[in-house]
Amino acid sequence: MIQTSETAQRYARALFELAQDKGDLATIHKDFRAFAALIKTSADLRKLLDSPAFSRDVKVSALAEIAKKAGYSPLFGKFLGTMATNGRANDILGAEFAFDQFYAKQRGVQRAIVRTAKEMTGAEKSRIESLLARVVGGDVELTSEVDPSLIGGIQLRLGSKLVDASVAKKLERMNTVMKGA
Repeated sequence: MIQTSETAQRYARALFELAQDKGDLATIHKDFRAFAALIKTSADLRKLLDSPAFSRDVKVSALAEIAKKAGYSPLFGKFLGTMATNGRANDILGAEFAFDQFYAKQRGVQRAIVRTAKEMTGAEKSRIESLLARVVGGDVELTSEVDPSLIGGIQLRLGSKLVDASVAKKLERMNTVMKGA
């Protein structure tokens, strides 16, 4: 899970409020998600954002070019430029995470993360999502992650609650019990 700095949260909150005032939340959310996906898949972009070897001016112009070519909204392009100008380019992913949380809360959607040892099918994801929606009494957006170290079973996080029904956790509990015996 991404950790967000207080600064990243402040930038995200400012963008969220501005986008909300302009009625542009969905567009900004879409742009932010697309840009975050780009960061996650491009080692060069991560290096640009994280490295102090690149000047702020280089970062600003590179981000402006990316925003232009990707067709991001002008507001989102300005946001990226502002973060780079203020030396916060390395906080963009944290700001995206915070923005995403604000957006979900505004829409009344709860987020859940499910981790399994192997990729889940669409039907499995849908079933878990519908079960969670019934439990929480509202909409749930499910994100799935693959973690082979779980061996089998499932880990489910909804808000601050974690249900760990993985084989790895069961083996860990058995090991603890056996050591105590």
